[in-house]
Amino acid sequence: MAEEVANTVAGKIVDLLFSGAKREIDYIRNYTKNVGKLESEARKLKGIRGRIQQRIDAAEGNGEILLAGVQEWMDKAEIELSKVEEFLEEVANAKKTCFNLRPCVNLGALYHYSKMAINNTSFLLDQQKDGETHENRVSIPAPTPRLVDLYQTKNLEDIDTHKLALREIIEAIKDESIQMVGIYGSGGVGKTTLAKEVAAEVKNLFAEIVFITVSQTVDVKEIQKHVEKAAKRIIINKEKVLIILDDIWKKLVLSDVGIPCGNNHMNCKILLTSRSRNVCEGMNADRNICVNTLKKEEAWVLFKRIVGDEKLANDSGLEKIAKEVTEECGGLPLIIQAVGNALKNKKIDIWEAALDRLRKHAPLEIDQEIRKAFTHLKLSYDLLDSKEAKSCFLLCSLFKEDGIISLLSLAEYGVGIGIFKDLDSINDAEKRVRMAVDTLTSSCLLLSKLGGAVKMHDVVRDVALLITSSSEGEEKEKFLVEAGKGLTEWQPRNKTSDRYTKISLMDNRIEKLPHHQLHFPLLDTFLIRRNYLSVIPDEFFGGMKEVKVLDMSYNKITSLPQSLKLLTKLITLDISYNKNLIEICIVGELKDLEILKVRKTGIKVIPEEIGQLTNLRLLDAGECDDLSHVAPGVISKLTWLEELYFGTYINDKNAVSRFGLMEISKLKSFRALHLSMHSDDCHLFPQGTCFEKLKEFYFRFCKGERFLFEIESKSYLKRRLHISESNFPFKMPIKKLFQVSDGIMLTLIAGLDNIIPDLYGESTIDELKSIRMISCENASCLVKITDEDEDATQTFVASNDLMLGQRKTTKEKYFSQVEDIRLTDLKSLKLLFDCSFQYISLRNLQDIEISDCYSLLTVFPLSVAQGLSNLRRLEIRGCNSLMVVISGGDEHTAENDIVFPRLTHILLWFLPQLKSFYSGDSTVKYPSLEFIREAQSKINDLSGKWIGSLQI
Repeated sequence: MAEEVANTVAGKIVDLLFSGAKREIDYIRNYTKNVGKLESEARKLKGIRGRIQQRIDAAEGNGEILLAGVQEWMDKAEIELSKVEEFLEEVANAKKTCFNLRPCVNLGALYHYSKMAINNTSFLLDQQKDGETHENRVSIPAPTPRLVDLYQTKNLEDIDTHKLALREIIEAIKDESIQMVGIYGSGGVGKTTLAKEVAAEVKNLFAEIVFITVSQTVDVKEIQKHVEKAAKRIIINKEKVLIILDDIWKKLVLSDVGIPCGNNHMNCKILLTSRSRNVCEGMNADRNICVNTLKKEEAWVLFKRIVGDEKLANDSGLEKIAKEVTEECGGLPLIIQAVGNALKNKKIDIWEAALDRLRKHAPLEIDQEIRKAFTHLKLSYDLLDSKEAKSCFLLCSLFKEDGIISLLSLAEYGVGIGIFKDLDSINDAEKRVRMAVDTLTSSCLLLSKLGGAVKMHDVVRDVALLITSSSEGEEKEKFLVEAGKGLTEWQPRNKTSDRYTKISLMDNRIEKLPHHQLHFPLLDTFLIRRNYLSVIPDEFFGGMKEVKVLDMSYNKITSLPQSLKLLTKLITLDISYNKNLIEICIVGELKDLEILKVRKTGIKVIPEEIGQLTNLRLLDAGECDDLSHVAPGVISKLTWLEELYFGTYINDKNAVSRFGLMEISKLKSFRALHLSMHSDDCHLFPQGTCFEKLKEFYFRFCKGERFLFEIESKSYLKRRLHISESNFPFKMPIKKLFQVSDGIMLTLIAGLDNIIPDLYGESTIDELKSIRMISCENASCLVKITDEDEDATQTFVASNDLMLGQRKTTKEKYFSQVEDIRLTDLKSLKLLFDCSFQYISLRNLQDIEISDCYSLLTVFPLSVAQGLSNLRRLEIRGCNSLMVVISGGDEHTAENDIVFPRLTHILLWFLPQLKSFYSGDSTVKYPSLEFIREAQSKINDLSGKWIGSLQI
């Protein structure tokens, strides 16, 4: 028995030893296969990382927030790939010695490296699997900047009424036993301003501050949307949150709009503002604080700040009138600012006339609150020197209360009703709207909003509506404004009104219109955008034959009514974002039309009837996914066309002709073209398109929607070119576009070595402001000028000097206007500039970002770095070979410091070979540096010479 057991055990030991030996032999025998597998999986992981990095770049370019885990995955992938590269380098070095398949082969080394290759491959496979979850999505949209972050606090010095109220409100907010605080006072007294001052003062006490304008028409869903995130933080995370509900007109049940309240949610503080104390009490506010009008002395202090102390102190007569004017403003800051801004640059006789006007009473039939403001704000309106500013002011009242007002909409409406005299172009209208809005904001009649839009204070809007609904209007216009009131249908009681000139039904929920003709003989503007309309009755427009502006965008309209063709005086027609609208032939009947917008509709063709619109200035058919062609000859018939927007991703060698692009050259007034096409079509552009002469263009040649991100939408970029997944060289029409573009983006361009001279040849590049290059594998530098090129340039310059009888000119400086450079995944990039550095000037460069350029050795030569006077941000990551950021210099150049006067951010990520920021002897200075981050590099001078005394 014992012998059997011994034999069994011995057998198992032999099996184990044999299987173990077999595994070890397999390691040695499969060494080449295992190392090759590791290299293959490393390349795959690099590919995944590169694609994710492209999405990260796009997200960051759009200001989005990365999803949790994305950056961690990128960091881990970088670490794993770095380990693999070190391992493969170690294997390569071993091969150079005795590690080969000759008699002296080191079997132990073969075993070790083969086993390590298998282990590392396993890690890479796990990393690939994790990375696949991030390839489709890496980010979420960033929240809009909070009001509290954008708000500029006011100077309340010597204005004790507001200072004391502010102090009382803040004390109540800080009181743990108080949940709800109410602020009440008359319109224009400064309640909203104080609420914003409170938010700015206590922002560090709360995890989140939500500011919601409620207004007269309560939109429950909109409020719920704004507080949803905050409610979760209150209930689930138990965080402290302040919710400000501004401009409440009637009792609001907080639970109905999703705001947690009561003893179980004391971590939710609520601040209300209202014109009525009764509203605050009705909502059971724990503390109600009245904001009084300013005292006489305080009003005078504020008025002097607006008008200017010196102006009044130097003219005793004017000062006396100014004090009387101030008293007439009733201590209301809104009115004091409006009147002060209206008068500050006027002569004394205008002041005297204004004082007389202010002493007269407002119309008796209007609300008491508005009566206080009417005469004063009407005076500010009347004193506007610009008729265009006055017209824009009244147009703003057509938008819903507290609505955001687009300047582009004001321009398009203004063109339609003819408020701009001697208009040169659509672009000219946009410029003049900006000038009008600047006048109105400086007069405190409009409020500026983020992104260049504006909005109206509700009191100012009330005055504007009063002007347009009574005999007070200069133009004797009468508006009917029902915007943003939650209407589900519109059935006016009277079928006729001989006086209405403008009707606004925007931002409602209207699903149907009257099935009979309405008689509005003077109506020139009808706005019903952002409703739920699917059908417009055929006879609806029959009694509105004077209409010049019609906006039916953002509805569900499937077909256009027959009565539309009766609007023969129509100038501006916007039917955009009606996705089910396919047929627009009837629009060809509107011969006076100048602006036609059919963006994001379901149209498949621009029909030949559109060619009858010989007065058309702007045609916007962008984002029409099913649009396949433009009827032949249509574009050339639009003799006054200035701006054209459309595109397709259908790969068709006839795309240029199908969209009538060759016909554009026949249009004398044409200035702007925005065009998206399949990337292969860029090689099909024929000679003679003359697009390089356009004042504004955006060409995007891509394959489908794969690369949706684009050059940052900066206002100064007017001529942008984006080409993706194509082959270099490009034909002459495209090369000409490069020469006049101020922003270029190149993605996956095969065969491209450099920007200069490959793309630009001997042409100047004075227009270029933005450069983006992504995954262009052959790109070895940005500028490459050989000795032969330099000699040829010198000969050319010298010969021209002799011909002109002048001294030799200075050499051209490349990139002197460039403001941002972004280079991503350029595997062959070793240097940015392979040329004599005297050709390079980056004096306007503000932002440079370089990532995953694995062969890059250095970024700036010393002579170029010394000219970076406007650089604000420097980010470099994943450049495995980078050894120094700034190279060059010796003891002879050490006397000249390297100064970055505006540099605020430096980010250096995963640069394993980076030894120093600067390799020379000069001193680096950066007086504005605010943030620096360095991760996983070997840099040895992060303190001392180049960081200096910076406190991080």
